Amino acid sequence: MKKISTIALYSFLVLALAFGLVAMPARAADHLDGPMAKHDGRLDITDVYAFQSPSNPANTVLIMNVDPVAGVLSPTTFHPDASYDIKIDTNGDAKEDITYKVTFSAVANGTQNVLLRRVPAGGGGAVLARGQTGANISVSGGGTLRAGVFDDPFFFDLVAFKNGLAFCPGGVGTNFFAGLNVASIVLEVPSSSLGTHIGVWARTELNGQQIDRMGRPAINTVFEHTDAGKDAFNAGIPSHDQRDFHKDVFDTLVALGNAPAYAEAVTNILLPDILTFDTSSSAGFLNGRRLQDDVIDTELSVISSGAITTDCVANDSTFSNTFPYLGSAN
Repeated sequence: MKKISTIALYSFLVLALAFGLVAMPARAADHLDGPMAKHDGRLDITDVYAFQSPSNPANTVLIMNVDPVAGVLSPTTFHPDASYDIKIDTNGDAKEDITYKVTFSAVANGTQNVLLRRVPAGGGGAVLARGQTGANISVSGGGTLRAGVFDDPFFFDLVAFKNGLAFCPGGVGTNFFAGLNVASIVLEVPSSSLGTHIGVWARTELNGQQIDRMGRPAINTVFEHTDAGKDAFNAGIPSHDQRDFHKDVFDTLVALGNAPAYAEAVTNILLPDILTFDTSSSAGFLNGRRLQDDVIDTELSVISSGAITTDCVANDSTFSNTFPYLGSAN
């Protein structure tokens, strides 16, 4: 690992405040990122993934994880009055052209009924799938849906980060998130139904109110520093991100020791908060996001201008090359 300069050390102290690690150890990626989202873990989006299916390159896999530390902080079920939406922008205007809307019934005998609709920009839409949590559900037009509890695929050495930035002790790191679970919605569909160059983000909605939203990992967590700012970001929409949050991202990057020109360039990459994905490519982050992608290493390097390149933590989950891809629940 590179020797940490004074600027880099200051950068990471500021970042530590942004993560809020002292107040909440599980606060990373998009876990527990704002008061509204933290109120009910079933509505708190932890991570979003979009990648080419390793078993069928003609398909795209979309994953929305919620409920950080599932079964400890919140129930291991989905909110029966909420809508779990995966948004797809097909033309680059940062507005959804397709919404995959997933809803759930109340819990009965340990399971919930699941309903999947595909909603076009103008509203309406068709039911594509019905089934139950914990089982693979066939999707009309091709593909598969599954909702249930899985191993949390996020990995990061949070303890070393808090311990005086002592990354890579002895050349290794420890994944704080090992052994923790999340509730996941895994949807695989033919890429032909989406297009080639798409944008992906997810949101949770309850009684007409957007509770949380996420595209790329850690944008809200790192760049919004107040509870009000975090709630405002979670209530926002990507097409307004540059207008509403450009200053927050730019000012944070400058405070982290970056030159204004670099901060401006990075801000314009990070906003709007959408995972951009070429469905014809099997490459990973920043092309979509695969389960195994080390997004923390990438983002630490970006926000510190290369002063830090790794936390020495690699994925330690056991993923599958077949649906639903995630590791089994712990």
